Amino acid sequence: MRRVLVTLLLGLTVGALTACTASDTSSPASPGASGAAVRTGGCGAPPSAADPERLVDVAGQIGTRGEADFAAVFAGARVGDEGVEVYRKPSAELDAWVKSTFAATCVILHDVRFSAADLAKRYQQVGDDTTYWSEQGVHVNSVSSDFVRGVVVVGTQEVDKAKPLFAARYADGPPVELVDEAPA
Repeated sequence: MRRVLVTLLLGLTVGALTACTASDTSSPASPGASGAAVRTGGCGAPPSAADPERLVDVAGQIGTRGEADFAAVFAGARVGDEGVEVYRKPSAELDAWVKSTFAATCVILHDVRFSAADLAKRYQQVGDDTTYWSEQGVHVNSVSSDFVRGVVVVGTQEVDKAKPLFAARYADGPPVELVDEAPA
């Protein structure tokens, strides 16, 4: 599984770093993100100078340590157009670790409202409620989470019916985004 993920990330990174066309470097803002980003000193080098394998390795290291030692604030890490992008609730401690450990690599730390643990809890709630939703005439076909945008994504064919029901049931915490999706 890790080898497949690393291969996929490496392929995406190489494609992003060697693309000949101009790309949109803006990242979708997560709900409540301040828009502020903290950058390591390694962000001064041109993106083409970055070693794709190194970026995948750095993202993996940050993900492992983020989940283990910073679970209350860490949302996720990915390889982006400029380097490694880390999504976390504002945390001086996590930022200090990243800036000291990966000073030579471009790592961009983005503010988010919800950690991976927050999203996992909402994901579990929706998953546990599938019988309830079926009784309401809403069939949940998939559940996933998006740490970049800070949402749990639910696939259903009854989007219009589900919107007010989901908004009422999951009013606090990470939002649920409903998408039109047929059963698998």
